[in-house]
Amino acid sequence: MLIYLLRHGDAPYDEACGERSLSLTGESETRDVVGRHITDLQGVELILCSPVLRARQTLKVLSEALSYQGELLFEDVLRSESRVAAVERCVDKLEVQSLLLLSHQPLIGRMLEYLTDQPGLGWSMSTSTLACLDTLAFGRGVAELKWIEHP
Repeated sequence: MLIYLLRHGDAPYDEACGERSLSLTGESETRDVVGRHITDLQGVELILCSPVLRARQTLKVLSEALSYQGELLFEDVLRSESRVAAVERCVDKLEVQSLLLLSHQPLIGRMLEYLTDQPGLGWSMSTSTLACLDTLAFGRGVAELKWIEHP
């Protein structure tokens, strides 16, 4: 199974909105990173996305860049404060061979460290960073990091 991890794009806090919105930089960087891996990402069967505004806006950029027509699910387990164990339970219920998880720090970094069993690797997941992992299941230390792409 291929698991792609994507952190939302740049999203400065906006007092007027009360929630962080994707900036023009966030849109551009996400489009650029996704564009470098269009061929890889064409095989994604399912995208699970945090329901938070900046993640949904990043998803829109991703979906447009890929012309994605597959299944999309919004999952609370992908919020920044969630636990990797909750994500694992969610992913374990799925029957897909290619999955993209769109989330936030610190969760996205914790997932990367958990799957690869490489402490400290998680902080490399800056905004709009995309990682590809090859694994048989969602579990501790069972994934091989194939590549990681930064804006």
